[in-house]
Amino acid sequence: MSSGALICDGEVAIAADGAPLCSGVWHLMAVPEPFDPSQLPLADLLAMFSYGFGLVAVCCVVGIAGRLLLNAIYNPNSE
Repeated sequence: MSSGALICDGEVAIAADGAPLCSGVWHLMAVPEPFDPSQLPLADLLAMFSYGFGLVAVCCVVGIAGRLLLNAIYNPNSE
Protein backbone atom coordinates (compact mmCIF):
# COMPACT_ATOMS: atom_id res chain seq x y z
CA MET A 1 0.00 0.00 0.00
CA SER A 2 1.53 3.30 -1.05
CA SER A 3 1.03 6.55 0.75
CA GLY A 4 1.36 10.14 -0.33
CA ALA A 5 0.99 13.76 0.59
CA LEU A 6 -1.00 16.42 -1.22
CA ILE A 7 1.12 19.31 -2.49
CA CYS A 8 -0.28 22.59 -3.82
CA ASP A 9 1.70 24.31 -6.56
CA GLY A 10 0.11 27.67 -5.70
CA GLU A 11 -1.10 29.45 -2.57
CA VAL A 12 -3.14 27.57 0.03
CA ALA A 13 -6.09 29.35 1.62
CA ILE A 14 -8.57 28.15 4.21
CA ALA A 15 -12.27 28.27 3.39
CA ALA A 16 -14.92 29.34 5.91
CA ASP A 17 -15.76 25.69 6.63
CA GLY A 18 -12.07 24.86 7.31
CA ALA A 19 -11.31 23.16 3.99
CA PRO A 20 -7.97 23.97 2.34
CA LEU A 21 -8.22 25.64 -1.06
CA CYS A 22 -5.37 25.63 -3.61
CA SER A 23 -4.99 28.48 -6.11
CA GLY A 24 -3.19 26.08 -8.47
CA VAL A 25 -3.39 22.31 -8.82
CA TRP A 26 -3.14 19.67 -6.08
CA HIS A 27 -0.44 17.05 -6.74
CA LEU A 28 0.05 13.73 -4.96
CA MET A 29 3.67 13.32 -3.90
CA ALA A 30 4.86 9.84 -2.94
CA VAL A 31 6.32 9.44 0.55
CA PRO A 32 8.20 6.43 1.92
CA GLU A 33 6.45 3.83 4.01
CA PRO A 34 6.64 4.35 7.79
CA PHE A 35 9.34 2.52 9.75
CA ASP A 36 8.28 -0.96 10.87
CA PRO A 37 10.59 -2.64 13.42
CA SER A 38 9.03 -6.04 12.71
CA GLN A 39 10.88 -6.03 9.35
CA LEU A 40 14.29 -6.04 11.08
CA PRO A 41 16.05 -9.38 11.63
CA LEU A 42 16.23 -10.64 15.20
CA ALA A 43 20.03 -10.60 15.14
CA ASP A 44 20.07 -6.87 14.31
CA LEU A 45 17.56 -6.10 17.09
CA LEU A 46 19.66 -8.02 19.63
CA ALA A 47 22.82 -6.24 18.47
CA MET A 48 21.19 -2.80 18.85
CA PHE A 49 19.88 -3.70 22.30
CA SER A 50 23.28 -4.97 23.44
CA TYR A 51 25.04 -1.83 22.13
CA GLY A 52 22.63 0.36 24.07
CA PHE A 53 22.99 -1.73 27.21
CA GLY A 54 26.78 -1.66 26.87
CA LEU A 55 26.79 2.13 26.50
CA VAL A 56 24.75 2.59 29.68
CA ALA A 57 26.83 0.02 31.58
CA VAL A 58 30.09 1.73 30.62
CA CYS A 59 28.76 5.11 31.76
CA CYS A 60 27.67 3.64 35.10
CA VAL A 61 31.03 1.92 35.68
CA VAL A 62 32.95 5.11 34.82
CA GLY A 63 30.74 7.10 37.20
CA ILE A 64 31.19 4.63 40.06
CA ALA A 65 34.97 4.50 39.49
CA GLY A 66 35.12 8.30 39.43
CA ARG A 67 33.17 8.53 42.67
CA LEU A 68 35.49 6.00 44.35
CA LEU A 69 38.55 7.87 43.09
CA LEU A 70 37.27 11.23 44.35
CA ASN A 71 36.37 9.70 47.72
CA ALA A 72 39.90 8.28 47.98
CA ILE A 73 41.43 11.67 47.16
CA TYR A 74 39.29 13.82 49.45
CA ASN A 75 38.89 11.32 52.34
CA PRO A 76 42.17 9.38 52.50
CA ASN A 77 41.56 8.03 56.03
CA SER A 78 38.02 6.69 55.50
CA GLU A 79 37.31 3.10 54.52
